[in-house]
Amino acid sequence: MKSFASLFLLVAMFSCQQATEEFPEEPTLQLHDAHVHLMSPAMVADWKAMGIPFSRSAANYMDLDTILANNGGATIDLIGMGYVYGNPDYYAGDDAYERLVAENDYLLAAAGKHPQNVRPFFAVDPLKAYALEELERCHSRAPDAGLKLHFSTSQVYLTEPVHLAKVKSVFEFAAKNRIPVLLHFDNWHPKFGRRDLEILADSILRIIPPMSLTIAHFGGSGGFSEKTKSFVSAYLDLRRAERLPGAHTFRLDISAVGLDKDSEGVDRLSAQEWSQLRTYLDSIGMENVAFGSDYPLYTAQEYAAVLRDQLDLSAEEMKRLLQQPD
Repeated sequence: MKSFASLFLLVAMFSCQQATEEFPEEPTLQLHDAHVHLMSPAMVADWKAMGIPFSRSAANYMDLDTILANNGGATIDLIGMGYVYGNPDYYAGDDAYERLVAENDYLLAAAGKHPQNVRPFFAVDPLKAYALEELERCHSRAPDAGLKLHFSTSQVYLTEPVHLAKVKSVFEFAAKNRIPVLLHFDNWHPKFGRRDLEILADSILRIIPPMSLTIAHFGGSGGFSEKTKSFVSAYLDLRRAERLPGAHTFRLDISAVGLDKDSEGVDRLSAQEWSQLRTYLDSIGMENVAFGSDYPLYTAQEYAAVLRDQLDLSAEEMKRLLQQPD
């Protein structure tokens, strides 16, 4: 199934053709990395048991001190992945909620050791009956934490009324409680795109209180495919038509978009695609872009240098891209 394949692609992108644990040294930049993954030891063991390869030692995925030392970001958003336990292709046990709770607790405990440098984003599957319960539990434990949703793994289709209603409830809670949301919006359906974004804008964002929403990977699932370009074009059209309510903070996350190396299933960008990405970036506006490395796909320092060099970004553009959003 495509949802299951996407889990393998995610780890493949983490591994990304790098056989050793050493990370390239890049010029030191004081930056905020808004997309850094953390997995618990239990999740790492689960993935290894499924035969998913890891190119680096487990500490690079589950030990926050190791991640901070390697990543190079002055501050980071630490992203949980507990939503995978809601996917029956990944986990068929009857304790999926307990697994999700344990994953979120691991994330929040790790981030709590570095409160000045790390903001955690706990995870839920918005289609599950326990979604709001877990959202409320994590928010009560960590009021300043964010929320990560992954529509591909959760197989969310906003075109389905039942799905739309459940997602709307999650967004309403997040907005009312000022919980920032990082959303992997692409659900892998071949027809995903403009219509899905229109539903998000008109049927959810238009009717909830102001919130902070970041769409991961420029609306795609990594790389700079035609699907990603189509999403960004739809975003720009809706913005020009003022269908994205201005009261919201709405950003596009550039993590895993500007690839200068092949990942399994995702090609590095050609010279033409880098030029196209620069054009799209200018249209979006740097103030509407969130910088994220998708660590361990890249370190923050490495990815910042890739974008700087490949997109010919000025010092002022780099400053705007890398600063922590308000």
